[in-house]
Amino acid sequence: MLATTRRVRCEDGFTLVEILVALTISLIVLFATLQSLDAFTSNAAHQTRVTDANEQVRSTMDRTVVDLRGAAVILRADATDLVYSVPESTGARNERLCVAAGELYGSSTLTPTPAAPTAACASGSKIATLKSTARTGFTYDGASSSSTPGLVKNVGLTFSLDAGSAGRTASSTLQASAARRAAGNLLIAPPDVKAACDGNQPVLSLSPDIPGVSSLTVTYTSTTGVSLGSASATASVHVAAGFSDIVATVTDALGVTSTIVRSVVCAS
Repeated sequence: MLATTRRVRCEDGFTLVEILVALTISLIVLFATLQSLDAFTSNAAHQTRVTDANEQVRSTMDRTVVDLRGAAVILRADATDLVYSVPESTGARNERLCVAAGELYGSSTLTPTPAAPTAACASGSKIATLKSTARTGFTYDGASSSSTPGLVKNVGLTFSLDAGSAGRTASSTLQASAARRAAGNLLIAPPDVKAACDGNQPVLSLSPDIPGVSSLTVTYTSTTGVSLGSASATASVHVAAGFSDIVATVTDALGVTSTIVRSVVCAS
């Protein structure tokens, strides 16, 4: 009888209450683990999106800075809308960066001449979502906008990206600046002023290959300041005989000028 009692005691198992408690604890641990894994996955995905947005905006800013430091002509200089044009072999590459409804948009078009777009900002391609902040946008020589875009010497770019997650507010701010070497000057070279002779009279005109030539005007004077005539676009001007060194002052629609000296000798 004693041996049988001992055998029964050795075969004792878990009670139903103990099993339920153990199962509950296991479920709590599993739930906590899944919650942590979900949060980690969500944060990792969010950080990837933020990194991708940073890289895309940084790439756009770098290209813009390179263009502005070089030969770009600024066509629009507003606080949330920057338009510039870069001369190409087949015309002009018109670039636009603008902010609308908390989004950064960009567009690029190739046209025969420099031209500021008239379409709404959001008609371009979306680049990134921005955090609503007064720091987002463009500055020109320290001001928020400029009424004379062609004369702007320094352009500042500031974009504050929305980096918030899971109800947390956060931002990632990217900044860049460009000092324009071509500020206040048109990209006109001496060969762009064509010189020919009509008998003993010099005949001058602008090259039709200049980007945006239809919006240019030119005034001719002698090196001593004597007025020799003016014309628009590619119209020719006959200069009085006796002048060989001629100063051509080219002006665009924004009032930006470039001065070129040409020599032309016509036999009498």
